[in-house]
Amino acid sequence: MLLHQPVDYHAQRRPTHGALAAHDHHWDYATLVSRSHAVAHLLLEAGVKPEERVGVLGLNSAAHFAVLLGASRVGAVTVSVNFRLAPAELAFILDDAEIDLLFVTDDSINDIVDQTIALRDKATRLIADRESVYRPLAQVMSQDVEPYTHGAYVDERSPALQLYTSGTTGKPKGAVLSHRNVLSLTQMMGLSNDGLYNADTVNLIVAPLFHIGGTGVTYIGLAHGCHNIMHESFDPLRVVEAIQEHRVTSMFMVPAMIQAIVKLVPNVRDYDFSSLEIIAYGASPISATLLEEALSVFGCRFSQVYGMTETSGTVVALSPEDHLRAVEGASHLLTSCGKPCPGNEVKIIDENGTALGANQTGEICLRSASNMLGYYNRDEATANTIKEGWVLTGDAGFMDDDGYLFLRDRIKDMVVSGGENIYPVEVENVLSGIPGVVEVAVIGVPDETYGEALLAIFAMKPEHSIDAEGMIAFCRDKLAGYKIPRRLECVDALPRNPSGKILKTELREPYWAGIDRRIS
Repeated sequence: MLLHQPVDYHAQRRPTHGALAAHDHHWDYATLVSRSHAVAHLLLEAGVKPEERVGVLGLNSAAHFAVLLGASRVGAVTVSVNFRLAPAELAFILDDAEIDLLFVTDDSINDIVDQTIALRDKATRLIADRESVYRPLAQVMSQDVEPYTHGAYVDERSPALQLYTSGTTGKPKGAVLSHRNVLSLTQMMGLSNDGLYNADTVNLIVAPLFHIGGTGVTYIGLAHGCHNIMHESFDPLRVVEAIQEHRVTSMFMVPAMIQAIVKLVPNVRDYDFSSLEIIAYGASPISATLLEEALSVFGCRFSQVYGMTETSGTVVALSPEDHLRAVEGASHLLTSCGKPCPGNEVKIIDENGTALGANQTGEICLRSASNMLGYYNRDEATANTIKEGWVLTGDAGFMDDDGYLFLRDRIKDMVVSGGENIYPVEVENVLSGIPGVVEVAVIGVPDETYGEALLAIFAMKPEHSIDAEGMIAFCRDKLAGYKIPRRLECVDALPRNPSGKILKTELREPYWAGIDRRIS
């Protein structure tokens, strides 16, 4: 099965049923399918071949999914690009993915697009609503065409979606997901949520589409025939208004979003949340205090999900029943990711790759049909991440006697802040260009709102100094805002082991002392 086929099925059964309601378009299933055929014809006309990459850049939009489904029809691969990145970062990704055709769904980022194109090594053909473009986006999205019929055969194991993750060596890597990967995730979520997703489901999307938490959640809704309400970005007041107005039944958020709603929305308890059946959250655990408040405010079930881009999203979940048990006294469950979803396997290995038993801490490995094909043009990174069908997560943890998975730390040097994955080396490479820096290390420290926050630790030349304002200003045009540390410390020298490696564990220790789960 290919990505567009479940959506085609719902368009045949219920053509006028709402599919996507976003700021740019409100489409029923028949219209969404029609628009995707228009995109398919455009791609064919533009000479796009199977497995070639097509970029989409902009805030969350319905047009994004017309592109995804249209690309699926011709066997092309959609690359959803993070519009929050700096132009230099965007240019790298577009060149790395070898993108010739770029859909820009948002007029507000025209300046960023211009700067990005100027920095690229490759040419760019734009589909956007502006002057001097290859094709106007509005024209593409409004034309009526004959349904596209497959030319070249596309296999379900062919690549369909490419999402970029932060890079261990300072450069992002494109995780390549096949049709089968994404559809396996869809099936897994349908089974593990007891048939929650159906034509009566109203699915609210507030996570960005350049994350699997945004694209994956939306696609799951479309593949099950749900009505999907999509916000271009997260706004806590708009969320509660949408839940009440549209009778939302399900949604996904990171805990920082949940906290923003319950803490910042005036008179939040006056809204009608009676339609809500479940809120899924991920990227960091939820505190018992916040969960109790959220349960009181929303009055629905909660599910914690654990996964990564490399696994197409969720593969382990802490069920609503486990959340209730946690509130009733088993509070330790809130520090667990839960149990494997149907069709997924979890094992814990030591540094030699040997499987460990219950309650023994090692690296978490995941295996299922949703595991990615690999990293685009990164054979060595792929080989280091996928071994005998297992994705090595870089997370350290253990499984208890009851089969619950608990995270403890990170083996890979990564920070998760507000749901965003950040590899410190990428930030360090930029910070090292500040005049007077001898050496710098970036670590994650506990943060009540975002789970983790970045702290930069500098060793400076005697005649130089650095403050937070200067650091932020230096980084502003080189890094996405969420990658810029807001806190810094200066030391005489960074601690190193005999081989010269910076001892980040030692740097982190004072901040994480007394905290069992040293991971957001």
